Amino acid sequence: MKFGRTEKGLIGYVDSNYAANLDRRRSLTGYVFIVGNCAISWRATLQLVVALSTTEAEYMAVSEACKELIWLKGLYAELCGVDSCINLFYDSQSAIYLTKDHMFHERTKYIDIKYMFVM
Repeated sequence: MKFGRTEKGLIGYVDSNYAANLDRRRSLTGYVFIVGNCAISWRATLQLVVALSTTEAEYMAVSEACKELIWLKGLYAELCGVDSCINLFYDSQSAIYLTKDHMFHERTKYIDIKYMFVM
């Protein structure tokens, strides 16, 4: 992944790898937050529960990244005196749809109950 950004705002990238752990079938969550060209926070870890779909794995990853994003936004505002908007990028169309559409459907209702935090 190439990070050629020069602006001073905070930018985040998040992704997951569905069922990456072959022993327990847990998915991998990874995220990184960047200011300018420097990574200031990152994490790659197995998710705590087994995801039932790629959508759920991606949504759990976004949820974890959002928790970190909220903390970093407060820290960034305190240090820089700027309460800026933070861009969080992820590549799952189904997870993007779920974060934008507050209506959960039959096949994703269980995600609504577990991970409503992103909304």
